[in-house]
Amino acid sequence: MKIIIYAQTNGEVMIVSKRKNLWSVILLAIGLSIAVTGCGKADSPNQSEGREEPVMGDGKQDQKKVRPEEGQNGIVAGSIEPSIKVLEQQNEKGLLFRFVLKNQTEKEKVFQFPTSQKFDYVIKDKNGKVVYQYSKNHMFMQVLSSIKIKQGDTFKQDILVKDLEPGTYELEVWLTPKGETEDYRQKITFNWQ
Repeated sequence: MKIIIYAQTNGEVMIVSKRKNLWSVILLAIGLSIAVTGCGKADSPNQSEGREEPVMGDGKQDQKKVRPEEGQNGIVAGSIEPSIKVLEQQNEKGLLFRFVLKNQTEKEKVFQFPTSQKFDYVIKDKNGKVVYQYSKNHMFMQVLSSIKIKQGDTFKQDILVKDLEPGTYELEVWLTPKGETEDYRQKITFNWQ
């Protein structure tokens, strides 16, 4: 169906076809839809040129996949590595130790605790007699708590030892989680002057 509209401009009669205007609108709409479709989100997970590795179809579209050669070189499967060392030598404040748990597994490790206590330690004299125990001199809240250690990360606990008689001692530190077979106990011998 062809519709013709008569219009008068400057004293002249013009014939304008409505069909011509309809085609102009359709072509304009197609052009806009092509322009809008072509201007998608710049950080689309399917665009990989010059960017990080694209996200695979795991439903976690906002997370980057880490290649094994990008930061997982130091992980040895299956172990949480405990260690203890002297952080600061004896001074007027005391002697500062650092107890460390390093997650060398391929999964995040979560420790659950029935109280606010996360660790305990004892100091023994050269005869093996306990001269101090951390948990006997502290009160802990009865709340469930946890520690999460991601792959390759560490949990650090500093321990300040002070007010001892001169002599040789042993510091023994361990984690106090619920439901674990391992407490990651570590010992270190030191001299108090």
